[in-house]
Amino acid sequence: MPIISRVGNRSIKVRAVYAAVYALLIVGAVSMVYPFLLMLVGSVKSEADFNETQSYPHYWFDDAALFRKYAESKHNVDISVVERYWGRRVGSWSAIEPILPQDPKVLEAYLEWREQCPWWELGHTGGGKLLPINARLFRDMLYEQFDGDILAMQQALDVPYKSWSSVIPPPLNPFRYQQRDARPFDAAFYRFAQTRPIQDRLIFNPDGEFRYQFLVYQYGSIEDYNRQHGTSYTAYEEIFLTRQPPAQEGLIRDDWERFVRNQLRLDCIRLLPQAEEAYRAYLAQRYNGDIASLNAKHSTDYASFEEIPLPQRAPKPILAQVDWEGFIKDAQVCKLEWIEVDGPRQAFEAFLAQRLGVPVEEVIPTGLPIAEADYHDTVAHASELRWEFTTRNYKQVLDYILLHGNGIANTLIYCGLAVGTALMVNPLAAYALSRYRPRSTYTVLLFCMATTAFPGEVTMIPAFLLLKRFPLWPLAGGVAAFLVGIALFNRLLSRWPEMIRLTLAVALGVLVGAWAVPMMTDKPYVSLLNTFAALVLPTMANGFSIFLLKGFFDSLPRELYEAADIDGAGEWTKFWTLTMNLSKPILAVIGLQAFIAAYSAFMMALIIIPDQDMWTLMVWLFQLQSEAHPAVMYASLVIAAIPTFLVFTFCQNLIMRGIVVPVEK
Repeated sequence: MPIISRVGNRSIKVRAVYAAVYALLIVGAVSMVYPFLLMLVGSVKSEADFNETQSYPHYWFDDAALFRKYAESKHNVDISVVERYWGRRVGSWSAIEPILPQDPKVLEAYLEWREQCPWWELGHTGGGKLLPINARLFRDMLYEQFDGDILAMQQALDVPYKSWSSVIPPPLNPFRYQQRDARPFDAAFYRFAQTRPIQDRLIFNPDGEFRYQFLVYQYGSIEDYNRQHGTSYTAYEEIFLTRQPPAQEGLIRDDWERFVRNQLRLDCIRLLPQAEEAYRAYLAQRYNGDIASLNAKHSTDYASFEEIPLPQRAPKPILAQVDWEGFIKDAQVCKLEWIEVDGPRQAFEAFLAQRLGVPVEEVIPTGLPIAEADYHDTVAHASELRWEFTTRNYKQVLDYILLHGNGIANTLIYCGLAVGTALMVNPLAAYALSRYRPRSTYTVLLFCMATTAFPGEVTMIPAFLLLKRFPLWPLAGGVAAFLVGIALFNRLLSRWPEMIRLTLAVALGVLVGAWAVPMMTDKPYVSLLNTFAALVLPTMANGFSIFLLKGFFDSLPRELYEAADIDGAGEWTKFWTLTMNLSKPILAVIGLQAFIAAYSAFMMALIIIPDQDMWTLMVWLFQLQSEAHPAVMYASLVIAAIPTFLVFTFCQNLIMRGIVVPVEK
């Protein structure tokens, strides 16, 4: 029967109350859902949009936001790398906006030319404690190649990685020397890089290096640069690194010389044939005229220094590059007019001139449209990028969990043992209190409830010390002596009161456990650390669970037990068939509590399980905090919440059945 009748429902006051109740429910729902949405959105963020606050990812629908994410991921979460490769000032991720080409023909030519460009490195390989697509795929390739054997990978590629989750691609090469097969690991990565799409490549831009790794550090703002050089540029983007040294003496020529001689990548430098004699003389002086020393160092067989040819481009061996660089840096022997810049822009200008059918002088200077190409790639692959950025953090968490230790298996075993023991020990204790009703029932219940007044941190140190020196043999000996004493005293002293016989048996057990067993063995204690027993034993019995179960068992009809007694049922049958069968709702609550406590256990699990092979999932996720971006931690929380949600959904039906069915009856 409803509380308010149908006639009462027509009242304006009643309807106003209904409206207020529904409004409060809606506000409550929003207050719960909105923070959850923020966490979900935070789990798919990165450094480019981490400080934004919205209930949905902007890059799902906004190409500008997607472009910022793409630029961040491709350039390894380093804004200075973006400026160097784009050749323009960026400042911050939020300042990045869509960049349209000034001349579509130039962009079209660049997209075709970059497929043959040799000056590149692979992007999307790391940075910011994130694991972008190429870093993830490279790790997967090595894992499959070595069948998951990290030791075999260490030996074959000569790397010190101790786990698969720590394997990352080599960083972008910041040095002048370029040798992609210097180490076996680098060679493996370069072979992998050649299989990746062209748009994932970072095309080196000497103009960007010249502007933002040299001029800005030397002169600061463009106004200061103009004042010292007597120029009128409006931005550093207007300054280009020319092929030949500037003809006019002054700061502009000095800047060119210092940058090219000391900083520019060697594979972007070309020596003219006029430098051949000076190069031979430099080598002869460097090796004190000992050609055998040079041959031993470079694995060559020249008879004299006069036979050594001049490498117009940087040689491949590192040791040869060192000599070649030393010659370029020595202004006393290498004239500036013998040096040319012949890098990506010069090659692209030649390609563009040939494509347009004009002399190359007509297209000089044409800056590399790298930023425009990146925006073109963003729009062309928008769907793939949105899916990648949405799932990237979750894939990083799953890779970490699956490749790191035995976290999932340990958690399943621990949670299974915790739930199983909680559903066995607590019901047995509560059944004894409810069925037999000893005089000390309420004292026991008071003691059980008193245990809830102390947080788990209070018992953490005592529990650790107890588990470290667990008196296994004294306990076993004491229990055995107690049982033997009960049997003997019941037979020999049957006329004595039961309480006296029980007291004597307890005294015998204490005597054997506390004195006899330690006297007979040198090591009566065992360490339970790094075992599942250490995880399960401290939480096997729960005072509040015993209190709840005892109250529920008291509500069961006593007539059922009387009927079972008449049918000759034993105590175990009455406990298992009647009590446990009729207590599924409250057992679901106890099991859910035990699962949540075991699944979310972190501090105690970390203290009593120092061995990483025994760490549970929550300990590994805590470890992930020091190695991953905060957005990845949000993703780990979402993943970690899924098992709890599934278990709660399973238990909810049993819990609701215990609430609804009795009311309907």
